[in-house]
Amino acid sequence: MGNRALALAALILTTAFSATVQAQTNVIQYDSFQSPGGYTLADYEANWINPFGLGEMHEDYIGDTRTFENGKLRIDAAPFQTSADFSVFDHIKYFAITPTPVAIPQEGSITFSAEIEAETPGTVPGRIIEGTYVQSGQPYKSIALEGQQACATLHMIDFASGQLFDWLVSGNKALALTERLPTTVTGSPGAGRNEIYTQIVGEFEITPGAHNYAIRYSRDSDGDQVEFLIDGQVMASYEGVGVPLDNREEFVKYPALGNGELLKDKMQFFTMAHGVFSLLDEFPFQHPDAPEFSVSIPVENRIFGQGVRATYDNFKITTSTKD
Repeated sequence: MGNRALALAALILTTAFSATVQAQTNVIQYDSFQSPGGYTLADYEANWINPFGLGEMHEDYIGDTRTFENGKLRIDAAPFQTSADFSVFDHIKYFAITPTPVAIPQEGSITFSAEIEAETPGTVPGRIIEGTYVQSGQPYKSIALEGQQACATLHMIDFASGQLFDWLVSGNKALALTERLPTTVTGSPGAGRNEIYTQIVGEFEITPGAHNYAIRYSRDSDGDQVEFLIDGQVMASYEGVGVPLDNREEFVKYPALGNGELLKDKMQFFTMAHGVFSLLDEFPFQHPDAPEFSVSIPVENRIFGQGVRATYDNFKITTSTKD
């Protein structure tokens, strides 16, 4: 286990006993892609795992372009070569997670942050994605935002409930996203048609270069809240995690199928992740309990010359606990 993984384990132990100590903030510099002997792929693999394989980095596709020069992780996945017309698996072009989840304070907050810079060549303003509704055979069309076409990502994920929060960073935009994955994807019970959703909370203009992206989840006896930050500024937030945002002003797309449920008392751990993604499908992404909404999109409308060149640095985990 790498030094950062050991530090993360220590943070989990500290968080577990937080109720018995005074209010405190713990900051773990999880990965800055630096090592006294020179950061290598072995260092990276001690801190991150690829549960869905290497994706675009596999030798059968683009090949492994991951480098660590000058203390930064760089991934060149342009143009995309992988696609899938099934569930959420077209989204994942490359995906890496921390091997050990972090306990969520019962009263306090947890923040995942990283510096991310993305170039997304081949994205097209107003790109129309076409497909077919499987059940009816009717045509499907939707305009894909730039960040849906190709993006570099920061994720905060609770695999037990399926709840996650994402930053999707493209060349000119950053999308804040909230989602509850279905049981059919996570394998964890409790997330069916009524509970799942995928909703973009906001789309924000960004200037060229690296920015610090953070996701902060807070809860106490009165409720919970998630905040999406860029360079320390809260760009979007909402309360009552687990309930879709359809009836609030925050959400951009997609409409949910049900009322959801409050998850404050059900979530215990978050896992941090980063990756290279697209999000071109229509919710609920071919879920078997919603066949009337199932859309098939051909490969030429999934990969059309777009891709991502991403740079990552300074992944941090911060927990703050109350008395």
